[in-house]
Amino acid sequence: MYWLLYLIVYASHTDAFIPQPLIADGASTSESITHTEITQIAFIRSLARFFYETRIAPNNNNNGTVNQQDFFTKQHTIDDLYKLAYPEYSDAQVEFYSLPLKFTLDLAMTYNALVDFDPSTRILSPAHFDSEAFNNGSRRIMQLREKVVKESRTPNRDLTDARQKTGQLLHTLQDFYSHSNWVEMGNTDVNTLIGRNETVGQVAAPNQATCSDTGCTKKTQKC
Repeated sequence: MYWLLYLIVYASHTDAFIPQPLIADGASTSESITHTEITQIAFIRSLARFFYETRIAPNNNNNGTVNQQDFFTKQHTIDDLYKLAYPEYSDAQVEFYSLPLKFTLDLAMTYNALVDFDPSTRILSPAHFDSEAFNNGSRRIMQLREKVVKESRTPNRDLTDARQKTGQLLHTLQDFYSHSNWVEMGNTDVNTLIGRNETVGQVAAPNQATCSDTGCTKKTQKC
């Protein structure tokens, strides 16, 4: 998603997932992936691609020793990626320059998780793609994205609110895949209509059964 909404707005095995391990109401995370974990993984993968395309590949950093396949399959921390993108940095410089990114990620993850607890969104169907609110859920993502883009294009604007909205947007987007049967239907790619069109595709009617008499098929897929 365009380097995860440009790294959360200009930052200077899965069965289901729950909001956030520290505040999930008594839920077990042993076989689940949380909203915050998904956001963190996506952020680091987006940062890896950003650094590879803008620093590592064009500048031949590290004397060409960075293998592209290994780079994109290995797990990295934010500091790891800074060291690969800026091999001339000392550990102190890496810590200094990566700190704003870490704060940005923490803010986005926090507001992502709070969608499940804020009274204004906790039972709001479009915020979670609940109650067949697929079109309204996509409309919510479009509206949040429009606000984020508008705020980020305003000169000298404090981008804190835009980063908070990005976290909220990602929560709703993640809930589409958790709360619908998109994966159970055998889809292995993203729904490209979400956030771009109010109609997300053909959906079942409110009174239409979505499981057979023998039940649904359980599928798992690692991120």
